[in-house]
Amino acid sequence: MEERTLFTPNPFQKSQLKCFSAANIPTYLFRVVAPGTAGSTSMSTITSKALSDPECSNHPDDIFRLNPTNAAALIHAHFEWKCGEKCNFISWTSSLLFALHYGLYRHRNDHDKPDLSRILIYILDTSGLSEGTLIKDLDILDAFKRESAGLNDFLHMRRGQDQKRYYFGEYITQGQLEIDGRCASVSLQQMIELGLFELHPGLSDKDRWGSLAKRVLELRRESTSSHTTTPAEIRRAITIAQCCFGDRWVVPLSAMLLALRPRAQDNAKIAAAYSAIFAGESRTFFEDFIPFIDIS
Repeated sequence: MEERTLFTPNPFQKSQLKCFSAANIPTYLFRVVAPGTAGSTSMSTITSKALSDPECSNHPDDIFRLNPTNAAALIHAHFEWKCGEKCNFISWTSSLLFALHYGLYRHRNDHDKPDLSRILIYILDTSGLSEGTLIKDLDILDAFKRESAGLNDFLHMRRGQDQKRYYFGEYITQGQLEIDGRCASVSLQQMIELGLFELHPGLSDKDRWGSLAKRVLELRRESTSSHTTTPAEIRRAITIAQCCFGDRWVVPLSAMLLALRPRAQDNAKIAAAYSAIFAGESRTFFEDFIPFIDIS
């Protein structure tokens, strides 16, 4: 039985949340799972650390039902990776670039140095999920920023008001989420073997795997270079998407992979190539799937 806890802000709080509506949640989100990842994960269910704890006898409350000061402390601890046994949050990202590099970061920095074959990238189709299943990081930070100076400072960092914008499209669920039939997963090793590093050479720089946020910002800057996308790159992206995630995901995933590669804004050309490869679909159909440089 699912133990999902919806986010249920009161009417005033909800009016302040810019992206709370289910219509504002990205269709595709990613999660990186390594052997040391908190909570439990399978192809059918993802469960928070709090609910996975055998000592947990009570279902944790929705964060909006807690004392605001206590809620702010839990939120701040989660974003600082210091949530402990009480963490009832599960993080996702809308940025494929961040997910891929975070997997490499975990390989380099986790205490057990997990093999790349044990680090999995999950993709979730959020369409049809109830409002309140997911909340954007900026929204929940906004909702509780008055309760904690540290939380307010963290929000400034995410928004980039005083420095570089360290924002990577984080979204959060609470408790347990049934994902059977709406997800797929693949190991980083399989993606690499199928040509991920050839498609995105910046990801292959092992000397930079130890850095996370700053390195992702560097990779974003690199992806603004104007290189023309070749038919071979398009086919490689399609191969990675199809072999790793399956037919259902081939168009959006390959488009996202291509969008991360340093390239000119040649979306129409890419869409035309897709239309030629996937006979029977119009060019307009594929143009709808070509994202900008980084989805976040």
